[in-house]
Amino acid sequence: MDQQLEQVSVDIQKIVYKKAMLHACKYSTEDVIGILIGQINDKHVNILDAYPLFHSRVSLNTLEVSLDIISSELQSDRKIIGVYEARANTRGIMSEIVQEMLNTINSKQAILMRISQIEVDDDLVLNAKIVSLNENVKYVINSSSTLEWKIIQDCLKAGLHWKIIDFDAHFENVQLNFRNQYLE
Repeated sequence: MDQQLEQVSVDIQKIVYKKAMLHACKYSTEDVIGILIGQINDKHVNILDAYPLFHSRVSLNTLEVSLDIISSELQSDRKIIGVYEARANTRGIMSEIVQEMLNTINSKQAILMRISQIEVDDDLVLNAKIVSLNENVKYVINSSSTLEWKIIQDCLKAGLHWKIIDFDAHFENVQLNFRNQYLE
């Protein structure tokens, strides 16, 4: 007897694609991770923002500090609801850091956005895919990946990926703004 999958509707704001995918483009030869901010309830997830975290080795201390800083700035109706990752290699295995972050979020609907390269019409492009970690949940994405790729292409042409600031860069120079508001 087949078990009925619970369907959860997911809205992803354009800024999320911009920040996550441009972070992956800037550090294309390294693994990158960031967090997803939004609102979540039983049948609907609204991913409103993303914060690029790291593109190099991560220590537990720097991870905790960055999450504390971000959490302290969130509006009361928003929280950390997931993680995005882009791997420099094609193993496709979730990193231990990402798994630990998802466990920390402690929600059966914690979101994982995996960014990878795919081939479209003989061109390599980035693809952002929401991966379900709960085998009983099916995510229904309310957006067009073609639209998001066109947004990213325009940003790449403008060189905006070189301006992305993650917490690795922010901790080296606290004057650098990890919020990346110039993309909004």
